[in-house]
Amino acid sequence: MPLVCLVFGVVYLAVFWIAGNPVAGVGPFAIMVGYGLLLLVGGRSEVVRTLRGQPSDEMWKSFDVRASLFSFFVLVVVLIGMAFYEIARGQDALPYALLCLVGGASYIGALIWFRLRS
Repeated sequence: MPLVCLVFGVVYLAVFWIAGNPVAGVGPFAIMVGYGLLLLVGGRSEVVRTLRGQPSDEMWKSFDVRASLFSFFVLVVVLIGMAFYEIARGQDALPYALLCLVGGASYIGALIWFRLRS
């Protein structure tokens, strides 16, 4: 996972560089590298292990699932709120609506998939 963080940090830097603003890419690069370092040297902390994808027991697996559901809920509320905000301003809300569509469709697809596999 730390290597993935480094790769994404480099991608951020490259994208901002291509856009003509390499200095703006330094912040996202530093955040991704910092997160990767936290995962690498975080030791045996239960939280860090869970962030690495190595929850130690069923309790931490349930924390991971509940945290994922909470973040999905927050993201959906923000996306819907941003869509309404853009519509109220007379702007195009399509990017937010498409993200809501992808989130909703992936949720329904996952429900069907897990039901068929059980």
